Amino acid sequence: MAALQTIQKIGPVLDLFTVSRPEWGVSEVAAQINVPRSSAHALLASLVDIGLLQCRSRGRYRIGWRIIELNQTLQGTVDVKSCASPVLQALSDEYGETTHLAILERYRVFYVDKVVGNHIINITGARVGAHLDAHCSAVGKVLLAHCHSDEIERNVTNKPLRRLTAATVTDPAALQAELRTALRNGCAYDNGEAAPEVHCVAAPIRDGMGAVVAAISITAPSSRFLPARNEYRRAVIAAAATVSKSLATSADKPLEPGLDNPTLHVVAG
Repeated sequence: MAALQTIQKIGPVLDLFTVSRPEWGVSEVAAQINVPRSSAHALLASLVDIGLLQCRSRGRYRIGWRIIELNQTLQGTVDVKSCASPVLQALSDEYGETTHLAILERYRVFYVDKVVGNHIINITGARVGAHLDAHCSAVGKVLLAHCHSDEIERNVTNKPLRRLTAATVTDPAALQAELRTALRNGCAYDNGEAAPEVHCVAAPIRDGMGAVVAAISITAPSSRFLPARNEYRRAVIAAAATVSKSLATSADKPLEPGLDNPTLHVVAG
């Protein structure tokens, strides 16, 4: 049981290390994850031992080089990003709008890739690697729609839903209703819920076993999105189906050693 409790603390510890704050001390970590200083020190030391963290001078900790090695391993495997990249580009090229690829990570949206549109008035979005509350984005809602309602109650609506704009859905019952609609229609919408006047539609991407593993979306200002809403919906659903097919096909192919996967460069979507 003690080992399991330690493992459960690894995620929250690694979450502390961000671009804006890449370095932490033992006492700071202990305060943030609410454990004794001795426990925090033992946990940090264990992460140093396996290379996920490195200990700097004055007992300060940073992300370790093992993370880079793991990233190289990820880049060397066929994944949803490499399958989705050309589809994201084609979708953006066809409509001139920004497209996104996202996954659900601990019940929050994690943006994996994007292609910025080419309109003069455009939606650029957040950086790749950004997180966003799932309840206020199209990709988040379409991914949550494929989670069991008990999971959502336990991990999403167990705390107040954060309001980002006047349109953000903050009522748990209303959110559950939207998720049921998204499951029935095969897509979800963000109607200016993460950023004012920014609308999105998203559809789910499935792996070879039929499990939803990611979502793809198209984002536009409301002035362009609303007149083309149905067209964008059909295009996103078709794009998600294309990526799903590619993902299922690629999973059956042997990997070529040394082959580098393409990486592209996320917004509420």
